[in-house]
Amino acid sequence: MRIARSKPLTTLSLLGITGGFALATACGAPTTSPATPSPISSSSSAPSDATPAPVASAAHGNDAAAVSARFAAVRDAFTQQWLDNAPGSGRDLGIHAYDGKISDYSRAGIDKRMATIKKARAELAAFDTAELSPDERLDLEIAKQMIDVALFGAEDLDQPRKRPQFYEELFNVSAYADREYAPLDVRTARLVEHEEAALAAVPHIYENLTPPLSRVVAEVAAKNYAGFASYLRGDVAKRMGKAGDAALQARFAKANTALAKEAQKFSTWLAAQVKTGDDSHVLGVAKYTKLLAVQERLSMPLADFKKLGEENLQKNKKAYEELEKRVKPKRPKASELLALASKTVTDARAFLVAKKILTLPTEDTATVKETPPYARWNAASLEMSGPFDPARSAFYYITLPDASWPKKEQEDYVLTFGSLIATTVHEVYPGHFVQGRVIERAPTKLQKMSGSYSFVEGWAHYTEEMMLDEGFEAGDQTHIGQLEDALLRNCRFAVSLGIHTEGMTLEQGQARFVNDCHIAKPAAREQAIRGTFDPGYFAYTLGKLEIMALRDEAKTKLGPAFSLQKFHDALLSHGAPPVALIRERVLKDLESH
Repeated sequence: MRIARSKPLTTLSLLGITGGFALATACGAPTTSPATPSPISSSSSAPSDATPAPVASAAHGNDAAAVSARFAAVRDAFTQQWLDNAPGSGRDLGIHAYDGKISDYSRAGIDKRMATIKKARAELAAFDTAELSPDERLDLEIAKQMIDVALFGAEDLDQPRKRPQFYEELFNVSAYADREYAPLDVRTARLVEHEEAALAAVPHIYENLTPPLSRVVAEVAAKNYAGFASYLRGDVAKRMGKAGDAALQARFAKANTALAKEAQKFSTWLAAQVKTGDDSHVLGVAKYTKLLAVQERLSMPLADFKKLGEENLQKNKKAYEELEKRVKPKRPKASELLALASKTVTDARAFLVAKKILTLPTEDTATVKETPPYARWNAASLEMSGPFDPARSAFYYITLPDASWPKKEQEDYVLTFGSLIATTVHEVYPGHFVQGRVIERAPTKLQKMSGSYSFVEGWAHYTEEMMLDEGFEAGDQTHIGQLEDALLRNCRFAVSLGIHTEGMTLEQGQARFVNDCHIAKPAAREQAIRGTFDPGYFAYTLGKLEIMALRDEAKTKLGPAFSLQKFHDALLSHGAPPVALIRERVLKDLESH
């Protein structure tokens, strides 16, 4: 899975990965405000549950085993149905039975899926949570949140008609090309099946999308689909084109060439929509508030939400500007970068063990490699197998500057020492890699499937500051790198709110990134643009602050008995749903040990 596994809501299929907008526990998840609220309110503000279905009546008065059996039947049927309707999610999780399959993108197919999950939500909501075990209660809340996210995307964002990113599954074939879970000829055969199915589904894109589209969303999507076309024609063709026998090679050449042409055609169509586009990407106060409810299970007035982000921004800005007066970030040479990243991975792992930061779940680690050409848009990333994949792999990719660039541009592109340390912590130890491996041990299938935007990215972002606080590579160079990354996430929080609830223009958003967060102008504009189609990118800062608030609450409750290792182990042990859903569970787990 490419981290972050959680994706912006606008890129999810209607039945996609749990809650991650890009979407992301103890006698169970609270459904009302907690008795002892944390500094960040984590009360559930989910849409009202439907009128109980007959299963609710049947559940009352029966013994716990019977209730548990009925719940398991409903939950397991829902989970299977969810995966069957979202094979892309199954692939991302490492379930290879879904290789070569795609979702039904016809209008009728989409409507059928929505009707199905609405029915499932009513059946799930009918259970009395008091009669369920802690894991069953958490599974119930995870399932309801998955459904609420899908319904928000379908009904509030109107993804099939208004969000072209919704159709990326058709053209994104990296799961077959990037992950060496089977011999190349086997993966190529499944890839061909995927491409042939995608070609049959392409006409639904034009049937469903209804102009005018958001001007900026269409512009970004046009670039993305042009990138898919280049990827299919280039790297995919080179990597997969000679696999198998002559018949498979011929099928691949035909399907891959045709799909690349369709991606380019769609890109051209989208570019034409920019001319007549509008600002329909703006959510407004009501939808933004609902976004917090379905994505985060967060109940908080927007004024308080804004204050939370601004206070953290100002704290980090002050620290950065004071440090900047006496520290100039230094960069390694490009030729040293991979070796330095490998050493940092090794050192971070050893530090975790020595300091008892958390219990490492596995002996395997991520291999540092140069980023493949098709993924060079990102300075660093983690590609790892999903929680159900029997073929485990993990690659920590670092992008090196292009040798054809002018020397100064090459030097400036290389990550600073501080940023490399923060990035390695974020991506590998104890960030995404560790969380991904711990998720494999979650007690239920739904908990393994969970991947909340705020928990996945919030955890990784939290570890950057936590590791520095604990003394890992402590020093001014590390500190300024950590603050640079924190400020970037702070401005995402501010600009998301600004664009979607305060009438902020892209120019004003860019100015905030430049003036408040010290981001260079070209990158600042790209970051502001991201806020239009990824309103949930406040999740990095929000998730970090939620984890810190929960940690403080645990410290207060446990006093001298508090252990950072025990806290982290408890926090990560139930998958990665929104932090609000596991707050009470984590505290109960800590109190019982």
